[in-house]
Amino acid sequence: MTAFEQLSIESHRIANVIRIRRALGCLLTFNFMIFWLLPIIVQGQSWRHGLCRVFRPIYRLIDERPAWRQLATGRVYRLKSDSAYFTGAVLCAFGMLMSVGVMFGVQISNGGLPWWLIALYYFIWVGPGGRMMGVGYTLAHREGHRPGGKLYQPSVGKWIGNTFENRLGLLFGVVPYNFSTSHILLHHRLDGGKGDPIFLWDIDRTKFGDLMLYQWRMFCWMTGFSSLAEFRRQSGVLPAVDKAHATLRSGMIIYYVLVPFVIVSFLVAAGSTLGSSLLFLLFVFFQPLLAMSTFLAFINVGQHGFLEFDSEGKHIRLVTATTILDGYDDSYGEDYHFAHHFAPVVPIDKLKDNIMGEQTECARVRGSVFKETTIFEIAIMLHLGQFKELCKKHYVEFADDSSAEFDNVDELAELFKNRAKRREMSYGEYEFAYLPKLRKRVRKLVEDGICQNENQAYIYQANRIMS
Repeated sequence: MTAFEQLSIESHRIANVIRIRRALGCLLTFNFMIFWLLPIIVQGQSWRHGLCRVFRPIYRLIDERPAWRQLATGRVYRLKSDSAYFTGAVLCAFGMLMSVGVMFGVQISNGGLPWWLIALYYFIWVGPGGRMMGVGYTLAHREGHRPGGKLYQPSVGKWIGNTFENRLGLLFGVVPYNFSTSHILLHHRLDGGKGDPIFLWDIDRTKFGDLMLYQWRMFCWMTGFSSLAEFRRQSGVLPAVDKAHATLRSGMIIYYVLVPFVIVSFLVAAGSTLGSSLLFLLFVFFQPLLAMSTFLAFINVGQHGFLEFDSEGKHIRLVTATTILDGYDDSYGEDYHFAHHFAPVVPIDKLKDNIMGEQTECARVRGSVFKETTIFEIAIMLHLGQFKELCKKHYVEFADDSSAEFDNVDELAELFKNRAKRREMSYGEYEFAYLPKLRKRVRKLVEDGICQNENQAYIYQANRIMS
């Protein structure tokens, strides 16, 4: 066989793999539209158009009680600023456990779940305005940044650990330890760049087909398998990486083997058939993982959808990480994604001050700072090509002279359109050429004296144009 024939066969194989991944992404998106789109839209819109006026006073009534706040600051959380999580955490945990308890009760008493109850469960799972889903994931995320229960007072953390990441998170489709391993050591360490399992700058964020490829990539991250593969690729680079590989693997065993075995065994022992028990497992336990793989794919596009390079070929941080001011659905500072990546120690109540301190640089580079919208809405407008509407209604102008705003909104819209379409390389090049040789590239950077060690080399290559 000639070299040309071998190349042709390999190209054909790669093209088929890409087609299959795109099709699987479509199936996951179709699943989301059938089971989850309506609950998310209805809950979100009902909250914005009146439901917030019912629930917010109740929330404040609980949250602002002095004894309640004192309990949060003195007995539960290590940092005073983290006490803002307390009311949401308690309500989320209570609501989730109650609703799951009802599902188990009906399954045991009836031998199965009616479709209307599954639909109702999904509406409750999303929560008013998405608060149940939002708080559950936000707290799993926040706990992941402080593994081993370090978000809490030692006496509390010792007993509950990262309860939203590793226990209640199971009900939200969170594989135990995924945040404290992959999210920290891959996504944050590489700031979303090359080598991150949810890297997205090899796709055009405005194209449906490319987003389907990204949907599959996010699903692989949600399951833990892509992170496990990347930790294996980076074995020996950092002691923390090898430890994370073992930790995440144990979390995956819990999620895919131990918990499903316990659920099915319990339901069968209680009188359910094996078939109905497996359906319960699918619709109550595994569906949240399928749902959030699609939702988080869009969220990450909203948070990191724009790409721009400086004169040295490095990513411009104020462009690649999005910030939203006065957002409608901010969940404990998640809208300030630039600060989350590049100033992670800033407390919740200082996040706005942090971005305001970047006004001069934001004005110079035209940073990705928007107002009065949501991450999900930015992702939708980006995908639909509504850049003029995004810039006209939501872009925050940081020019020193307030009268010096863009005279031509079309020019600003074109700038962000180009940033949304810009790629470092094609999907095929990244997946089948760059990633397989990434460790070799890293070692070459060390051999050439550009980086002192492989860890620095991984970080170096992540956010730069590489030949």
